[in-house]
Amino acid sequence: MKKLFFAIYFTAFVLLPAKGHVAVSNIEEAAESVNTPRELAPVTSDNLPDPNNIEEVRAFFKKRFQTAIVSDASDLGDLNKSNSMDIQHSAEYIQNMKEQKKSAFEKIYDQTLARLNKPQAEFSADTIFYERQKVPEKMLKEDMNISVVRVRLPNGMTVLAPAREHIPYLLSSFHILPTGSVEVEEEVVVVANGEQLKNGLVKTMPKYTTSRSNVKKKLEVELLSVEINNKEVPYTLQEIGNNILFSPKEKYILEPGVYTYRFKYLLDRKLWYYDDFTEFYMDISGSYPTLVVTSANAIVSVPDGRNFMSQISMAGPINDLKTRRTIAVHLSQNALGFASLVPLGVGEGMHILVSLDRAIFNKPSIGKRFVWFISDEGDILFALLGFIVIFGAYFLSWRLIKQNKSLLSVHFKQTAALNRYILNGVYDKRSYISAFLDLIRYNVVDIKRENQTLTLIKKTDSLKHLPTGLKILMNTLFGKTDSSLDVNAKNKLKFERAFSKHEAYIKNAFKFLTLKLNVGYLFFSVAMLVLTLISISYIAINPLETMMILTASMLTFAFYLWILRRSFAIKWWSWVAKITAVMFVVLNVLLLSVYIHFLAALLLGSIVYVILEYSGRFSSQNGLIKGKSQQLEKLYQYLKTNALTIAISKEFELYQSNIFAFELENIYEENPKNKKIYKLTFAQDLFKTL
Repeated sequence: MKKLFFAIYFTAFVLLPAKGHVAVSNIEEAAESVNTPRELAPVTSDNLPDPNNIEEVRAFFKKRFQTAIVSDASDLGDLNKSNSMDIQHSAEYIQNMKEQKKSAFEKIYDQTLARLNKPQAEFSADTIFYERQKVPEKMLKEDMNISVVRVRLPNGMTVLAPAREHIPYLLSSFHILPTGSVEVEEEVVVVANGEQLKNGLVKTMPKYTTSRSNVKKKLEVELLSVEINNKEVPYTLQEIGNNILFSPKEKYILEPGVYTYRFKYLLDRKLWYYDDFTEFYMDISGSYPTLVVTSANAIVSVPDGRNFMSQISMAGPINDLKTRRTIAVHLSQNALGFASLVPLGVGEGMHILVSLDRAIFNKPSIGKRFVWFISDEGDILFALLGFIVIFGAYFLSWRLIKQNKSLLSVHFKQTAALNRYILNGVYDKRSYISAFLDLIRYNVVDIKRENQTLTLIKKTDSLKHLPTGLKILMNTLFGKTDSSLDVNAKNKLKFERAFSKHEAYIKNAFKFLTLKLNVGYLFFSVAMLVLTLISISYIAINPLETMMILTASMLTFAFYLWILRRSFAIKWWSWVAKITAVMFVVLNVLLLSVYIHFLAALLLGSIVYVILEYSGRFSSQNGLIKGKSQQLEKLYQYLKTNALTIAISKEFELYQSNIFAFELENIYEENPKNKKIYKLTFAQDLFKTL
């Protein structure tokens, strides 16, 4: 009730002429100045109540609220039609002006044109609406052919307004609590015609507030509700660069008409605490930078029994602020009113600074200051912690691997070809032929020689017990119908095809093996990265949207950093790919810094690089597979030093394929003990033939 009384009473008062204001050039100079609020003169009109008579005031309010309805032209269609929104075109309008006194609207433009060359002239009370030092070219045509609409303001006044999109009336009420939080209720009357406001009004607010010594801190905003013509509409908060946007949650089309928006929200950390006073600063019209604001108004109040130390208000471009374009009045001991005396153009603002006694505010607790610290620096802090943990884990693990202390192991079906690849890092003809010896060991193939021709003979169709690589080899060579295969030029293509498929399998099997060894590290690092992203998103104004943006950025980082680490066969293509990747990595950092701190964006990119770099190292021959390499090295030494014993034992059949893969067949000779299973001679013949 008190706020509504302030709004109506204050609006009536600011229609009086203002004199004696001084100019300031910028906010810094304004902060050193003080303009004294004007005393609230008694209102003697018969139409207004006696402020000292509470019952009369209440009766006046009740009657006024019944008539304070904003005109709604949403169903009037095209604004360019003569019957839309009570539009009056210049011919009829000017004719009426000649027959009777000119309207306030035409007076405004006549006087504005007359004052274009006299910017220091005084402003009279009847031209407070739509008066401007410079009239936008798009709003003023040589023939004065301007379409207008009647707008009923929340304070009950009806005015003529241009049918162009703009804000005829803006009232922001700020109630400063002892905790330092600010309750805000803002009424915005807009004229919409399907241009900028096609999808509704978007309110903009700086994400940071700055002290006199250029210290920045992040605002905390809690959106309570948004109403359009007394109907609540879901809105959401978004962080874009250094701004917070109040945007419609669901896209909708705003039909041409006149609408009253009402924003309710809480602000924290808006006050600055100095040694002798506390300061509150706000740019009233800066929330709508692309719209003309005809009448900007504000009420600042503190709890009962408290008062203000000083105040100043000014309006204009940021580098040419003038106090004479605004007025400040005492509404009560604990409430101040501010109003613009002339409309605010695109890019112009109305700034208010209020100083209060610091003793009226509760001292922030340690916990609250810690929460503020996390709010300000949390994205950098969480990104740094994530980087330290992930890099530290990989670095320590890599040192253990280099010292042969890795405890990771994984079980897999070993074949001679895969063992040779793990030990030597190659797949060649010897690897290929050792696979045939494995097929003989599994008793699915035999080798015969007839008339100097080697023949592979299929012994069974049951291949379920075979390792996958050997199944691929059998299916490629024999298919479903063949039972034997001569090793000659006729079947050369089939042997080459089997070689390629088996080679691809062995290389993929090695990658899969290293992935299985590396999966624990990958899971840990990716989990830590996700935890880092969740922590950064949690302190953002819109956590879900921020999380989606961060996740998309991490995937982008991963893709282009992977390209940077990849080798290409064609040199010029490699340069093109890598230069493109660098450009997109830099662009991704810049785009991500729109939502979080630039340093945090760099740290997140570094985390992705660390994961890719160490995963690549762990997957190399000297990485996590090193333990398997050492086991195979021991097997090699065992087969080499115990050839005589193994050649006459049952171990020979088990190790025959590995003997050939490790190039030890020359020290294993045929003897009566192994004569039936000895196939190394055939393997040597195959090596020469294929």
